[in-house]
Amino acid sequence: GFFKRTVQNNKRYTCIENQTCQIDKTQRKRCPYCRFQKCLSVGMKLEAVRADRMRGGRNKFGPMYKRDRALKQQKKALIRANGLKLEAMSQVIQAIPTDLTISSAIQNIHSASKGLPLNHTALPPTDYDRSPFVTSPISMAMPPHGSLQSYQAYGHFPSRAIKSEYPDPYTSSPESLMGYSYMDSYQSSSPSHVPHLIMELLKCEPDEPQVQSKIMSYLQQEQANRSKHDKLNTFGLMCKMADQTLFSIVEWARSSIFFRELK
Repeated sequence: GFFKRTVQNNKRYTCIENQTCQIDKTQRKRCPYCRFQKCLSVGMKLEAVRADRMRGGRNKFGPMYKRDRALKQQKKALIRANGLKLEAMSQVIQAIPTDLTISSAIQNIHSASKGLPLNHTALPPTDYDRSPFVTSPISMAMPPHGSLQSYQAYGHFPSRAIKSEYPDPYTSSPESLMGYSYMDSYQSSSPSHVPHLIMELLKCEPDEPQVQSKIMSYLQQEQANRSKHDKLNTFGLMCKMADQTLFSIVEWARSSIFFRELK
């Protein structure tokens, strides 16, 4: 009541002492100035009191308090839901069978890179036949970009299935050897030679071992030219290596066919 009357009547108080009067339940009426200052210090808002003496002056602060409380509850619910998800994920990871190891996957990738048939134990034959986009392992093996002569010998892709000396039990059916019609339409439009853009990009491609040897020789020369107490430490060598790598990238960009078109 005291705080509301003070604000509505626009009262101004003064303290006759040092403005440090003790305000408690028994001595609250000794100094109205210190009493009003204590009201402000405990968090009472001047905006909560309506000057026109109408009811409902604090109602506009109610939604703010409710919104803060709703945000806190929502945050707690999200934290609880995330904790349940983490527990579920840990249970799923523990339930994964251990027969599919990383070594078998690496062995399959290695055999595919050599052009050998893959180990199809991880994929049942029914799923393999059901997939419309599955190709034989030999047709998926592409030649390296360094050997252009072998790349030109292929020309355009003849079909989905390429015959191989290694029999594939999943592509022996007549339907799998028919091929797709869109591949036949691609044959008539695709060129039988390597595009000029690819040739230019491969010509500008730097040799990685040559770049490594160049950077290594620079670092050795840099260390040899320094005195015993002026040798570069590991961090200094890493900085020099980063500089030389950046210079190599800039040199490659300048030799690119697109660099001449820049303005």
